[in-house]
Amino acid sequence: MMRRRWVLVLLPLLVPAACGSGPADADELASRAASIGVDPDVVYAVSLDGFEPASQSVGVYGDAGFSVAYTSPAGGFAQLTTDPRGGTDAGCVAVDDQRECVAVHDGVAVRLSAAGDAVDEDTLRAAVEGAHPPSADELAALFADVPDGGEPVDRGDLPPVGDGAPVDPEGAAG
Repeated sequence: MMRRRWVLVLLPLLVPAACGSGPADADELASRAASIGVDPDVVYAVSLDGFEPASQSVGVYGDAGFSVAYTSPAGGFAQLTTDPRGGTDAGCVAVDDQRECVAVHDGVAVRLSAAGDAVDEDTLRAAVEGAHPPSADELAALFADVPDGGEPVDRGDLPPVGDGAPVDPEGAAG
């Protein structure tokens, strides 16, 4: 009986060590999220075997969500998006060859979609149900190619009013 108690006491201590890096530092997560203009509460990551985040794809989704593409060396593509409004029913749907699964975590709808030949529905479902705030390693991978902190770059060629089309000087088009 005493042996089981020790196993149960030690088990919670061993599990976090098996999961890779610990949770991302809250200030670092907030800084990284601010660099792209999103709330840190909407930044999520997934574990999808054979796929890594394409950090150049990290950005805002809709008005206040988060988006990142995951790619595989074989050319597979999966898109993760979050919506802080939640309000979406959890589950999976398939349209033609496209699969999409949604899970709601702490009021945030997390959506993962991929072509059926890239990721099967069971794997997609497990990944989105296991979506989580990024660990320190995942945060570094998600934001590897994102400029650190600060405001968005001021292009200088966008008008202050109107449709936002660039203002090209006369004859710039050739």
